[in-house]
Amino acid sequence: MDILEHFRDKNILIWGYGREGKSTEDFFKKHPVAASVSVSEKKPEEIDLSGFDYVFKSPGIRLSHPILEQFEEGELSKITSQTALFIEAFRERVVGITGTKGKSTTTSLLYHVLKTCYKPGAFLVGNIGVPCLDYFDEMAESDAIAVFELSCHQLAYTTVSPHISIFLNLYEDHLDFYGDRATYFRAKRHITDFQTESDYLYVGTDVPKLGHADELEDDTVSESDKKKPGPQIIKVEDRYEDDAMNLLGEHNKYNASFVAHVATERFGLDKNAVKKAIEEFPGLPHRLQFVDTINGVRYYDDSISTIPEATIQAVESVPGCATVLVGGMDREIDYTPLVRFVPEHPEVMFIFMYASGKRVYDEIIRAIRQKLDNMVYVQNLTAAVEKAKQVTPKDKACVLSPAAASYGYFKNFEERGDRFAELVKSL
Repeated sequence: MDILEHFRDKNILIWGYGREGKSTEDFFKKHPVAASVSVSEKKPEEIDLSGFDYVFKSPGIRLSHPILEQFEEGELSKITSQTALFIEAFRERVVGITGTKGKSTTTSLLYHVLKTCYKPGAFLVGNIGVPCLDYFDEMAESDAIAVFELSCHQLAYTTVSPHISIFLNLYEDHLDFYGDRATYFRAKRHITDFQTESDYLYVGTDVPKLGHADELEDDTVSESDKKKPGPQIIKVEDRYEDDAMNLLGEHNKYNASFVAHVATERFGLDKNAVKKAIEEFPGLPHRLQFVDTINGVRYYDDSISTIPEATIQAVESVPGCATVLVGGMDREIDYTPLVRFVPEHPEVMFIFMYASGKRVYDEIIRAIRQKLDNMVYVQNLTAAVEKAKQVTPKDKACVLSPAAASYGYFKNFEERGDRFAELVKSL
């Protein structure tokens, strides 16, 4: 393909050797156009980019402002990624999805609908766990659509946006990586920053103003950029009303609404066929996933929850929610929504754990100057599940919805959810 000519006889560095780095290395072995391909796992303060024409940076490598100052002029322009390569090659057939919450469910649901109803087919790639270059050749040989989950880390160093973009929402998250909400937002915004008037942006109500032409504006966007013609913007405010969906919660009705809009409006799919496909979608693990019923109590795993808004959604989504397990790594995000929510819901027992749980527990006490009967602090997940067994009434539900990252206590949110399921099944 023409895109490969960019790299012909060039010296390439793959910076970071995780799943995506290994995928990029395999890609250039399969397409041996470069003069050389090297791999480095050095830290940002140790890396030397001189001597390379292109640097494929892993999404997890953080380039903070003090570190950026060490690079020579022009060196940062070498930085790219397999995300940028893939979108540039196939952008007319890429649907990109981002947002603080809901992107994995929305991506997987749209993929399911297109795979079921769209004749050319679809591939599921990106932050969902499948490196996009693994499907490069299949995309080149077909007319399939790539449904691409895009994290802020993948978007940060891209200079190309998908033909169809979905920006679900933006909440305070990843501040340990980006430092402030504005920087985090700028990374996310790359999903639409490079779109043109021939492209489409489906945007949610909880997304800040983006700076597209006259309809949206933002102080961080220059006056010249505001005048650039942007994509056709479709604001999604409705909820997909279908009681036959397997997905719980108003937020998932919102996610499904994006899918229905894109499937019918951009791909011309039959509404009844789309409806049937949405109803058949089983949902993803660790996202309000039913675990088991033990002694009359229903247990749900929402380990994907890493912000307070997600925990509030869990309480409001699970029928008969009586107990919630909250806490994990403290990343210094704002827990005000949860601090306000707990005193307003005395019917729900909040079992706090770990560092962030202790912080929220203490903040509530400081805010209302008393300890509430519907909250308790324990040390860890094992103690929290045991406490939930004692306090959750029969015919009610207990939900693990931590409102915090798992790091420092578990390898990832999947391990945390799996451990919760093990503890529940051993009750």
